[in-house]
Amino acid sequence: MITAQIAGADQALARLDGLPDALNSAVTRIIGNLGSELQQRVQDKLGGQSVQPRSGKLRSSIDLAIEETATAVDATVWTDLDYGRAQEFGFSGVVSVRASLRRIRAAFGRSIAEKTINVRAYRRRFDLPGRSFLGSALDDMTPDISAEIDAALREVLAP
Repeated sequence: MITAQIAGADQALARLDGLPDALNSAVTRIIGNLGSELQQRVQDKLGGQSVQPRSGKLRSSIDLAIEETATAVDATVWTDLDYGRAQEFGFSGVVSVRASLRRIRAAFGRSIAEKTINVRAYRRRFDLPGRSFLGSALDDMTPDISAEIDAALREVLAP
């Protein structure tokens, strides 16, 4: 009769039992860091790289949410402003312009005393080219994302 015994079987089983928690912890940490970096890159693009800032409202509206489930960790970067979508993908259509007051200093090519006039509400055709800030930031980070997740997994699985 031949008998075989595995040396260190208890340590191997303990390591395998702890592996899912270690992997989950590493992936959660890396996804959180990558989500924060993506949020910062998107805000940088809104600081003049892709879209020229006016009020800074779009830039400050960029949010990050990290959602962890039993099988996945998701980092989502978004804006809830309507014109953020138009800036990202472009817009072509008719928009309504609300009534306003306007100060004029010239009429028919001649200077006049400053005067305030009412401008009625009207509709106009509007064509805005897309200026990607979300998608382009993610595209810029794609190599970094793959490398950092790969490094984290190698670190956890290293003997």
